[in-house]
Amino acid sequence: MAWIQKYLSQEEVQKIENAIAEIESQTEGEIVPVIVARSSTVGHVPLTLTLVLILLAFAIEMPWKDFLWVKPWVYLWPFLLILFYAVSLFMARFKWIQKVFVPERDEVDQVHQRAQLEFYANQVHRTRDGTGVLIFVSVMERKAVILADPTLSKKLPAAAWDPILQKFMQGLKEGSWGEAFANAIYECGEPLKTHFPIKSESRDELKNHLIVKN
Repeated sequence: MAWIQKYLSQEEVQKIENAIAEIESQTEGEIVPVIVARSSTVGHVPLTLTLVLILLAFAIEMPWKDFLWVKPWVYLWPFLLILFYAVSLFMARFKWIQKVFVPERDEVDQVHQRAQLEFYANQVHRTRDGTGVLIFVSVMERKAVILADPTLSKKLPAAAWDPILQKFMQGLKEGSWGEAFANAIYECGEPLKTHFPIKSESRDELKNHLIVKN
């Protein structure tokens, strides 16, 4: 997908996939990086933006209300409403506009829901020993999630991933997406190598690819 080139070059994508292959050659763990354009629903944005423009227009025209609400000028309002909606449809295509009209709490909830969906959609839960780890990023919201198979929690509690996640998000904020992904993969791999070392009969269960979706 073309939009991913804004955040990751082909060389950086290759660096991420090399990191996965390197770590998985030393552990039974399976690490799956996923990046999506957005997780939040934004279908409401054009209508909400239209309402904002209408209220703004009413506020601006108040000094001239005795003039604009009489014939023939009053007949312009239906056309203005259509224009406002057309403008809103255009503006709603921009991610920064979408982000303005999605509350922070909704962003957090929907990013976690999308991460859980991708965990199952990409078969991270289907590894033989239950050692799958998802590293998930949602671009519009600028949020990341690390999800581990419940089997891992017996040896690695959820808090074990928090420092890795914080460093990962810091790297994303600094704009070093390729390096941030690769470092997160290596850091996730360290406890996996300790608690789930490679077995002689081990096989690669999931593809060592960066998964990109809208």
